[in-house]
Amino acid sequence: MINNASLGLKDVKIVNFKETDGTLEVFIEKESSNAICPNCHTPSTSIKHHRYYKIIDKPIESLPLQLVVKKRRFFCNNPCCLTKSFTEEIPGLPKNSFYTQNFKDFLGDLHNDMDYSTLKKHLARKYKLVLPISTIHYLLKEFLVKKFDLPPFSAKITCKYIGIDEFSYARRHCYAVSLINIDKKSIVDIVAGGKTTAAAMAVLNSVDCSNVVACCIDMWPPYKTACYKKIPHACVVVDRFHIIKHINESLEKVRKRISLSLEKKDDTFLYQHRFILLKGNERLSEFQRAKLSSLLSINEELTKAYKLKEQFRSLYLIHDPKLAYSELWVWIRNAQNSQIPEFIQIGDSFASEWFTEIFNYWHHRISNGVTEGKINKIRVIQRKAYHYRNFNSLRYQILKSEL
Repeated sequence: MINNASLGLKDVKIVNFKETDGTLEVFIEKESSNAICPNCHTPSTSIKHHRYYKIIDKPIESLPLQLVVKKRRFFCNNPCCLTKSFTEEIPGLPKNSFYTQNFKDFLGDLHNDMDYSTLKKHLARKYKLVLPISTIHYLLKEFLVKKFDLPPFSAKITCKYIGIDEFSYARRHCYAVSLINIDKKSIVDIVAGGKTTAAAMAVLNSVDCSNVVACCIDMWPPYKTACYKKIPHACVVVDRFHIIKHINESLEKVRKRISLSLEKKDDTFLYQHRFILLKGNERLSEFQRAKLSSLLSINEELTKAYKLKEQFRSLYLIHDPKLAYSELWVWIRNAQNSQIPEFIQIGDSFASEWFTEIFNYWHHRISNGVTEGKINKIRVIQRKAYHYRNFNSLRYQILKSEL
């Protein structure tokens, strides 16, 4: 039986209903004969005209339901009011909307078990409702925001090793921070707010910090600050792949600097085979090794920089922390005494700012490889949806996918 309670509306009466082309049309209008001006709050009974609006409501079983609402426009009786006429408002029917709140909640319940494309097909097949995916996304916007105003989990996640990294979720340098459970290789949560200490501390609220043993980060000071504030008892480990990346960037700067003083032939040869310098020595083919000898013979400074790069990579083959500690300091001293500006700078940075975090790798041999893999999957979700305008929708899809 159709009544006001089933429609989710108040102060309205059902005038008539009929079935047209497989759709149940319910004609409703407001019970009261007057309306209150939204500007001056003066009651009015002077009707200017009325119109009928068709609004889609929650289907009844497999039958689509459409409300035909009679909305009246009243004259304002207050001569001092700037509003000459106004349209009455019906509680439960959003202004300028073609869908009731009941229908939006109905979509939200379906979306718990379906993605957008499946939901679109389900509505068309069962209820004969053809809605574009963009409309479905828009109708679920409020539902998703409301859903994620609450904590995503009833209890904080227990993790031993975690990883923190950022990714871009929109243009104009809009970044979100992701927290990864390295033990279970799963995403714990993501928080928008840029590459800041506040965002990193916010995302750390999703885990039980007392059980965290180590946190892996890249060489970004705000993440380091957040970890020491939120989990002061845990070890902060700098991801080894990011360290090698910084050293490779320094080597590339050396190549670009010395290429300015080389002849055109040597400069072209060095540029064409520059990736051989960045590649690990153990992964070079015999042909590339021959090219490497020719590259290093061009300049002594480039040879010294390349050897420093390979010496640092060999440190990760050491398993004894005491030996790694001494060898790491030897490498830093060699970099500082190399007379190569780029490596002097990186040696000073390692010694003064990041030595403890770099050395912690030999106590907890973790990296952000899992974190980077999860961020790649997040980018796949973004590309499949042609990117999300609403961050809460993206967060919902990521957490729902259980990456």
